Amino acid sequence: MNIVLWLLQVVLGIKFVSVGLTHGIRHDKAEMAQGIQKMGKPARPLLIVVAIVTVLGGAGLVAPAALRLPGWLAPLSAALLGGLMLLSIVFHINCREKPHVIVSIILCAMAALVAYGRWMILPLA
Repeated sequence: MNIVLWLLQVVLGIKFVSVGLTHGIRHDKAEMAQGIQKMGKPARPLLIVVAIVTVLGGAGLVAPAALRLPGWLAPLSAALLGGLMLLSIVFHINCREKPHVIVSIILCAMAALVAYGRWMILPLA
């Protein structure tokens, strides 16, 4: 189970860091235009905040092992990223972006599994 949790943590860490960089640096992409237009003026600052939180959360999944940080940081990061994915699901449903909803559901489930696994089954020391 430890190997499965580590694989999930690394995969989620890479995915969330890349998503955070995409949303923060390249948020002018055509595929994001519809959501930005629906949100109006607060869209760009909100995207930057989401990007920062996502990058920090993704890094928090693997940082405890890499930098000898407290072990509770990984499940906390996973739980917060799961919550962020719940918000993402709501947002993408409102924008009628079905493929993004499915991806967000999968990422939310994976983050929830990591959070539960690292809090209850195999906490990091």
